Amino acid sequence: MTTTALGTTTPRPQAGARPTHRPGRAGRVRKAWSDTLVLAHRNARHMARDPFEPIIAITMPVMMVLLFGYVFGNVMAPPGAEDYRSFLVPAMVAMVMVYGVGGTASGIARDTDRDVMSRFRSMPMSPVAVLGARVLTDMARACVEVALLLAVGFAMGWRAEEGLGGSAAAVGVLLLFRLALVWLGVLLGLLLPTPDSVSMIVYPLVFPLTVLSTSFVPSSAMPTWLAPVAEWNPLSAVVTSTRDLFGNPSLPSDAWPAENALLLAVAVPLAVVVAVTPLAVRRFQRLSR
Repeated sequence: MTTTALGTTTPRPQAGARPTHRPGRAGRVRKAWSDTLVLAHRNARHMARDPFEPIIAITMPVMMVLLFGYVFGNVMAPPGAEDYRSFLVPAMVAMVMVYGVGGTASGIARDTDRDVMSRFRSMPMSPVAVLGARVLTDMARACVEVALLLAVGFAMGWRAEEGLGGSAAAVGVLLLFRLALVWLGVLLGLLLPTPDSVSMIVYPLVFPLTVLSTSFVPSSAMPTWLAPVAEWNPLSAVVTSTRDLFGNPSLPSDAWPAENALLLAVAVPLAVVVAVTPLAVRRFQRLSR
């Protein structure tokens, strides 16, 4: 021990002791990725043990595609479309991406309501792992939903006319749209107190988003004051761009959002991710304060 001028003592470092140091950026990234995979596996196991919500979320869109495809047939097909199913499938897949926000928000709200989030924050894990695992799990689920609906559409006679490249680009647009909605669902799940409140708030907000769009009805058939709302709806841009990329028939329109649908379908989700992600992380850090 050594004595300082104030009469206090400071311990000497023990012989052979290694100085502690914080891991570098690469080490923190590996730690965050490892923790994210562990929690993503935990989320997947929870879905397997309580499969009711995921099964309903996957089977309902399949039933809607089958019912719309075979019940309405070619009655609702736009002018120039030889097959209504080729017009229907891209819109239904995009709508499923929208309704996925409810599952994300419910999962986050459920963990928050049970104080699971607080326990995770008290563990020696990366602070981004909890939210990252939820995003990773829900994006994997989105891939399954897209693949299943496209397979059902293919069995019904739907085809992607622009080849593999166009199909990959269309799926990329759909998944980017879902990524933005996943982060929005994470933020809503952190803000809403219980899973029940998610159902009461999220779904009534999602339904108008899917209806007030040009997914099935052209803006020219809507009232003058409502047409711009439908044209600038992000879902309209996603549906129009995926139809173009798949090579499927789309609704005719000379509005700027329709003519630049791919630009909007990429720019709007990226803007949502950039804006919402920091808000969700900040809200998560304040949960147990």
